[in-house]
Amino acid sequence: MNVLSISPLRASDQSLQVLAGSAAGGFPSPAADYWEPPISFDDLLNIRAPHVWIVQVEGDSMRDVGIYDGSRLVVDRAITPCSGHIVLAYVDNQPLIKRLARSPSGWLLESANPLYPPITPDEYGAVEVFGVVTWCLNPHAL
Repeated sequence: MNVLSISPLRASDQSLQVLAGSAAGGFPSPAADYWEPPISFDDLLNIRAPHVWIVQVEGDSMRDVGIYDGSRLVVDRAITPCSGHIVLAYVDNQPLIKRLARSPSGWLLESANPLYPPITPDEYGAVEVFGVVTWCLNPHAL
C-alpha cells in the first residue's frame, strides 16, 4: 500500500454532535433518546500533538484490516512500534503501510491481502518505521 501524502494534523475548535453514543446495526436501541455531549476529533484523535500525522494511502494491500484505497490514517510517532502494529515504514525511502512482524531472520512487513507477500529483510537495504497507525478514516459518501 503506497502513501500518497503525509502531513501534520491541524487543530480545530469545532465539535461534533453525538447521537446516542453509538448506532445499532440491527434493531433500534432503547437508549436512542439519551443525549451525550459533543465530541471533538481534536481530542479523540490527539490531533493537537506535534507527533501525530495524517497519511492518505493508495492501493489494496491492507484491505483485510479495513484500510482501503483512499483511506486516511492517523499515524502517531510517539508510540514505540512492536510486532503486530500497523505502521508507516520507509523501505528504501519508499513510504509503505504494512503490519510489523518479527521472524528469526529479522523484521517483516506484512500485507493484509493474500495477493501480496511479506517484505523480508533480504529484500530491502534500509527500513525506518515512521510511526504507528492509530486510526483509519474511510470515505463513504463523497
